[in-house]
Amino acid sequence: MILEKGKKISPIDFLWLALYAFAGFSLELILGMVTNGLSLTMNAILTALLWSGVSLFLVHYAKKRFDFDVFSVTQPLDKNRLLLIIGLVVTVIIVTSIGFGGFKPLVEFNGELEKSLSALIFRTLYYLAECSLIVLVIAFGQKFFEAQFDLSDRFPSGGLLLAITWGLIHFLLQGFSGGLYTIFFAFVAGLIFLLCQKDLRWTYLFVAIAFIL
Repeated sequence: MILEKGKKISPIDFLWLALYAFAGFSLELILGMVTNGLSLTMNAILTALLWSGVSLFLVHYAKKRFDFDVFSVTQPLDKNRLLLIIGLVVTVIIVTSIGFGGFKPLVEFNGELEKSLSALIFRTLYYLAECSLIVLVIAFGQKFFEAQFDLSDRFPSGGLLLAITWGLIHFLLQGFSGGLYTIFFAFVAGLIFLLCQKDLRWTYLFVAIAFIL
């Protein structure tokens, strides 16, 4: 792939973009190491700001440096695709509810958030920021695999990359069940991306709903 002014782009560049997005997740860990005693709410606020900053930077950088606009695809959703997406979202919510022992937002609200509405709001913003990195790993990863290996655009290779990065690291962070769930979610998110025909706006909406609920 060659851009104007002689700028040559290799598929590996999109892999690096995906890995940069994945690296963005580590900012929460770094934040925890350089700050002590932060409340859940403050941690959520600062982490959301960091993740959102990384996401905005990568979106801008990909467009400016590689002429890859992640929002360039705009596709309407037909009834069949929408039903499949809703089915996947509902499946994720059911699996999440089983793992949490109840409806996730309610369990968190009554548990570690100590019934604080403001804490719930900032936790939701935290999840929304995390989802921005999730969908970027998928979008850049899908672009890389299709360009590098000529894979079918029907295979969720972006979800596969998310699973072997963000997914596998959760085995260390959250144990076996947490890692298994994250890998499951990564593949589902990758499928949603393809069902949305790579429209990142729709993808973000449905991935966020599934992730938050």
